[in-house]
Amino acid sequence: MLNKISAVLLAGTLLLSGCALYVSEDSYAMAARNEYTLKYSGLEASKETLRNKTFQALQDRGWIVESDGNPIKAKLIEMRQTAVASFNISDNSIYVDTKGSMVDGNKPYVPKRYVDNVIASVRSLLKDK
Repeated sequence: MLNKISAVLLAGTLLLSGCALYVSEDSYAMAARNEYTLKYSGLEASKETLRNKTFQALQDRGWIVESDGNPIKAKLIEMRQTAVASFNISDNSIYVDTKGSMVDGNKPYVPKRYVDNVIASVRSLLKDK
């Protein structure tokens, strides 16, 4: 019985850790080219509405908000990755500077997946206005 429980726990841990550790090659390549800014346009909302929804999305997704002005500065620490992002809000657009994000403590990358998830939440929150 104990071996079955141990096997299930080990399989679950491996499955979860595999999902959390994925970093796309493009994320590394962008950082190598010193390209740290992501642009999201066509959001169809005012600057103030986007700021509020972005702030809410960051909190909902577990980011640590370090400054709630404009830009909103936040970070997310997940396993081997530290995502650092500065969300600069304007009417209908969000520009995200991710310089300073690291994998394994010293390898620069662009946390596209994490930022894309925040923007997906912003889009969802905008629908619920």
